[in-house]
Amino acid sequence: MPYQYITFAELKAQLAERLDDVSKIFFVDRELEILLIEAMRTFSLLAGFWRQRFTFDTSPGQAVYDVPALTPGGLDYTVTDFELIEALQYKLLETPAAVSQSSWLGTEMFRLDDLVGAIQRRRNQFLTDTGVRLTRSVINGPAPHVSRMELDDSTIDIRRIAWLGAWPFNYYTLLRREDEAALSNFDRAYTITPDTPYAWSIMSPPPLQVQLAPQPISEGQLDIVTVNSGADLNPSSGEPTLIGIPDDTTPVILWGALADLMGKDGVCRDPVRAQYAEQMFDRGVQYVANRPVVLNVEIQGTALTPTSLADVDSAVPDWQNQTGTPTDVCIQGANLIWLYPVPDDIYSVTIDVVRKAKLPSGDADYVQLGRELLDMILDYAEHLAIFKCAGTEWHATSTNASNFIEQSMNFNRSMAANARYLGTARDATMRENAARPRQLQAEGTGALVVNRNQQGGGGA
Repeated sequence: MPYQYITFAELKAQLAERLDDVSKIFFVDRELEILLIEAMRTFSLLAGFWRQRFTFDTSPGQAVYDVPALTPGGLDYTVTDFELIEALQYKLLETPAAVSQSSWLGTEMFRLDDLVGAIQRRRNQFLTDTGVRLTRSVINGPAPHVSRMELDDSTIDIRRIAWLGAWPFNYYTLLRREDEAALSNFDRAYTITPDTPYAWSIMSPPPLQVQLAPQPISEGQLDIVTVNSGADLNPSSGEPTLIGIPDDTTPVILWGALADLMGKDGVCRDPVRAQYAEQMFDRGVQYVANRPVVLNVEIQGTALTPTSLADVDSAVPDWQNQTGTPTDVCIQGANLIWLYPVPDDIYSVTIDVVRKAKLPSGDADYVQLGRELLDMILDYAEHLAIFKCAGTEWHATSTNASNFIEQSMNFNRSMAANARYLGTARDATMRENAARPRQLQAEGTGALVVNRNQQGGGGA
């Protein structure tokens, strides 16, 4: 049964009263709406409060499924550049456009291009730092006897590669991630003796190239999972563009964009708030890395415990060549699930997920939060609202932000007390990160050297 305690209009009125602006002059109605939505999305990111069950049917021969595409209204990506530009305009005391964000109605302190550039840069940095959205593609491999191949220029990182050979027909070979030093020590002839590839490397090749070892003896394809940069934003076209990350993570992009905009030289420079915004961006990146998505799975009504794709790849490297009734659901990142063995028929799959914030769509809609959570949402929304005032007034709301964080932690503590094995869902994601870390605190190819004893994994 949904909550039926307070409407969105009533919650906005309470926020206006807190801000001592019941006539909504300095904080207009649309701004209050944006602030409350940001607060609810942030709470959803921190606490995973909203959960939902979805069911989908498998397709014979299809092993991998994109969770957001399977969960319309639950985990699908809906936030556009228009929405973030509008939110930034209110935070910067600029006048937002009435309908679209294709023109600039604000002051000369900023330009539309400034906001668009800041959003796009921080979105791509966020994707680089978190790997929160993975893209699976099947592309043509290099020609026979050629060991290196070009990748699309949107490629940020490679997470997994399997070789799909033409002989035996459609036979998958999982490729190990290696570097040229390991390959040379194992088989110095890998560069001159063609065979079915068994490994890949990006250490020696130029950017946007991958080295296969050994060089393929025949034609084939790469089943590749990558982290890609997002779509270019072009609000001046009059059409919105999807930001392309989970909706509940978009407040992190706002903080990053604010750090850039307020860190510029000139009249817009505000080092204190720029530093705070940068800290909030960094914290948001850390929060995303620890967030489970799929909590529970059932196939044909039989309950399963999710595992990581790395576990199955390690235990059964040739599993993509096996078909049958799926017995394992493998988590990779925040948006991909793989079924092992590959479905040989249509099967019903039910997943319980930590969904995005359930937001009201109109003033008459009830806010889907318990009574015990409303004060903390209002606390944080007030803190967000006063950000544009800066100075003593804004610093005075730091207690509001601390209360919001503490209450989010209390909700997580309550969940931990009531769900003994809640960590199992998180463990699947963590094991994938540990087996295929995206970053290590060690030597790279540059001059910066970090202590090897301080190594650690990160990202999705």
